[in-house]
Amino acid sequence: MAEIYLNTNSPLKHKIFWQGEIVDSDSAPTVKLYDITEDVMISPAISPTTLLTTITSTKLETDFGNYQVVIPLSYTQRQRKFKLLWEYQVGGSAATGTTYADVITPYTNIYEAIDELNIGVDSSDPNYKTYYQIQQAEKYARKVIEDYTGQDFFLYDDVEIAYGMDSDILSLPYKINSVQKLYGNDILLVDNTVTPIVNNWLYTPQVSESGFGIRIDRTGLIDNTVYVANGMVPPSINETYSGQAFNKHTRYRVFGRYGWSEVPDNVQMAAKELMKDYFSKDLLWKQKYLKNIQTFDWKFEYTGQAYSGTGNQFADQLLNPYIISSMVLI
Repeated sequence: MAEIYLNTNSPLKHKIFWQGEIVDSDSAPTVKLYDITEDVMISPAISPTTLLTTITSTKLETDFGNYQVVIPLSYTQRQRKFKLLWEYQVGGSAATGTTYADVITPYTNIYEAIDELNIGVDSSDPNYKTYYQIQQAEKYARKVIEDYTGQDFFLYDDVEIAYGMDSDILSLPYKINSVQKLYGNDILLVDNTVTPIVNNWLYTPQVSESGFGIRIDRTGLIDNTVYVANGMVPPSINETYSGQAFNKHTRYRVFGRYGWSEVPDNVQMAAKELMKDYFSKDLLWKQKYLKNIQTFDWKFEYTGQAYSGTGNQFADQLLNPYIISSMVLI
């Protein structure tokens, strides 16, 4: 899966194969761009047949049968998934090819990483790496971090299910940034996606202080004793949702924007450490689970920790506070 960094216009490439061979097309392929992002707020999902735009590709003169297209910046300003339909002719015969690309948030600034890791930008530099190689190193670091911590450090729309515990706080398995919709036992309670806000519930949910749950805001609420003391009949909703907000055994579905609005500093530092590991000569040995490596002049052996966590002790220390299982999820 090809990737485009958020708010960039990195080129996407495609090789043309014809009868088992790489060939040039009769003319530069046209590329139809579709948004196939799964949106939990929309049912059914966005139709993959809705055309966003059509772009004419350009040929890479130094690479036979290889073409590239640049996605306009206006389409890369949020996380999303694209389908690209390449249309061309070879020897007068029409053909198509399909590729996919994700717009993603890198876990470290690529240009900062180039400087800090002393990566050469000139092909004559012994430490030279292509932009594609640097992208692959960042992707490696990002996937290792996500696997180790159990969470994603960018914003995305999702829905999570949780059960109430007779508390004003509803714990969630992942960090939430904002609440879009809230259902209790499949009954819509809150909908912040429309104007005016639809609120069929007594309370207004807010993100909890830790970010790993939502809580109610009782500001301005009047309980039954105040109504009775003033000779008034309490509203019926007070009977339905009396006591704590998130009732025990009630099944809540929380539609919201989850994740992190900014990649934490520790995660960025860990990403650079793991990018350094990606380019190191011993990565291949560790990936093969080699324990002892010896020549006539030297010998070294990995500890068991080299095959647990991220494989990098410093990166593990940086990321330990972000492992979900060790965090208080309220």
